[in-house]
Amino acid sequence: MARFRSITVTFLKATITVSVIVLLIGKLGWEDIINTVSEAKLFWLFAATGIFAASGFIGVIQWRILLSNRGISLTFWRTFRLYFIGMFFNNFVLGGIVGDAMKVASIKTRNGQGLAGLAATFLDRFAGLWAMCGFAVAGSIILLHRGTLSDGKIGTAILALFVTFLLFGAILFFLLSKPLQRFFFRCCDAFVLARKIRIKEVISEMLIEMHDYGVLFKVALFSTVIQFMRIAVHAMVAASLGLFSIGNFQYFFIFVPIIAMIMIIPLPFGVRETVGGALFAMAGFPLDAAFVMGFLATLVGLAASFLGGLFFIADKGFLSGRKNEKNFDCYSAS
Repeated sequence: MARFRSITVTFLKATITVSVIVLLIGKLGWEDIINTVSEAKLFWLFAATGIFAASGFIGVIQWRILLSNRGISLTFWRTFRLYFIGMFFNNFVLGGIVGDAMKVASIKTRNGQGLAGLAATFLDRFAGLWAMCGFAVAGSIILLHRGTLSDGKIGTAILALFVTFLLFGAILFFLLSKPLQRFFFRCCDAFVLARKIRIKEVISEMLIEMHDYGVLFKVALFSTVIQFMRIAVHAMVAASLGLFSIGNFQYFFIFVPIIAMIMIIPLPFGVRETVGGALFAMAGFPLDAAFVMGFLATLVGLAASFLGGLFFIADKGFLSGRKNEKNFDCYSAS
């Protein structure tokens, strides 16, 4: 049954991907797509790949800080390999949470600290999305200041980002507020289902204590740099197509965070790229170039994290499916 379900899901994703690509080719025209891609400046694409890879290296440092804070001691080499494997799959067709799940599974089977690994990985992702929302708010303020907010759909997207930013702020407040935590845990104790799925244990592992504030500052700083670099990657891809200018940079601060949030959902390849292209097209970017930019940005992410794919392939345990420690952990040599 599980195998049948897996095959069905894979088939559906492949069908959606092919359908999206066929629809785009029909709408834009194959010749126009080829012409747009052929005009891309390789210098900017290589620069974007380098910036993405560099952001991944900084991400390794940030994740290792959070792992250490949660009591998980990994060598830098193992952390590097795990992070890049996760980054590769987060940029692959399976969606943006598969790589995170693989990292947590490896820590659970090798170190026996699944909850701590989950907490560190959640805080790593949460910090990145919170930083992205901060950039989106800044971009929205610039857009409002310039008085260029004329499209209702863009206005809706900006409003959604403000709401998301406030939501993330509320989550951060919960992680810091002891009275609110005590109230939440009392509610958990009152429900049998909450006790069965260990919500209290999972949330407790993610809480931020007073002595964690120094870690918070470091993570906030690293996250800001990392997400700025990720936005810069999209801007460089746009520059390779002649789309980036001082007059439209604010859209990258707004739309790239939306794309990053979409990547959390395990959508088939082509869906998030199409949504991103549609957003930039609404902002006045040329239609064909806007969609091509979305796909090129994904390919840049894959190229920058390709090392993680090689790490994954080199580990026979991940591929064999045998149920022992070596299968789940690809770093037995570390």
